[in-house]
Amino acid sequence: MVSVSVKIDPKSFEEFQKACEEFAKGLGVDTHDVAIRQAHLICIDAMKFTPPMAKSGGDGLSNNAKDLGYGAVKADVNSIAVSSNKRSAAFLMYRKLGDAAFRNDRSYFNNVMNNSKNVLKGVRNSIMVKIANDPDHERQFKKAKNLFARAIPQSSTDNISQKFYTDIEAQHTRMKKRYEGRNIRKKQRQMDWLNKYVTTDQSVIDKEIKRSQLQVGALKAGWYKAKQRIPKMKGRNVKNPGSEHIGAWIKKHSAPNGITNYSYNEKTLSLSLVNLIGDNNNVATTAGTKNIVYGNRVKQMPLELENVLKAQAEKFNKKSK
Repeated sequence: MVSVSVKIDPKSFEEFQKACEEFAKGLGVDTHDVAIRQAHLICIDAMKFTPPMAKSGGDGLSNNAKDLGYGAVKADVNSIAVSSNKRSAAFLMYRKLGDAAFRNDRSYFNNVMNNSKNVLKGVRNSIMVKIANDPDHERQFKKAKNLFARAIPQSSTDNISQKFYTDIEAQHTRMKKRYEGRNIRKKQRQMDWLNKYVTTDQSVIDKEIKRSQLQVGALKAGWYKAKQRIPKMKGRNVKNPGSEHIGAWIKKHSAPNGITNYSYNEKTLSLSLVNLIGDNNNVATTAGTKNIVYGNRVKQMPLELENVLKAQAEKFNKKSK
């Protein structure tokens, strides 16, 4: 949804595992309970570093992150659709010229050009300016065909300037798949705005924005579900560390998209956390979520150990006085 810059050195699973062992040794506690606690915190970190999140990176559990997600959805939907009563004269002119170019209708093209002289005066596209100023009408038409061949897909030839949509959910879904789910507005080509779907009125666009905003937080929710399935600690009575930071906008997603695989005996502990949709459209891969999470845990555990030992020392010193 947003571009991020996370200032945490990515780490591998092996580095994380070593940090867990050192943490347990330093506190003199069972490695099992350290691993369980860190599993909870891994899920918290994964939610923090899965989009939407703050532009500076992280902060993905805050209401600010939710608002950024809502805003990104609104901007993306607005980038693919326009209400019929908000179409500009330039927009209509471009659509009609593109329609004429794809149907190879030079007569209609010339008619649109002749009726759009006032609109053409305000055109900013440098190629379109050259086309408008070319006195050779045949060359004009050829240049326009080249321009619109790059700007508007061939599938838009069926009188595109006259189409009106009463629902754009299917169109929005198709565009998300095309652009891997995020930042549609940023990934489109220079003149892709010409492909906007024209809706009967603004309520059609508002409806799709509202529907899509309901999905904000769904990617994070897979980690929340996995967190809920983590086994209890053996020797410490700590209830779901970090859960107090998870907002309702994440918890409300009820699909069982989080899995925890666990096995334990006296010698080995095996624990894996799986988010079935956490990398939907490569969102997590793009953000580097997994290794950033490992890096944050490796960074935080020595600090936590230092704080615990400091607190224990202060408690001992008070008793000795």
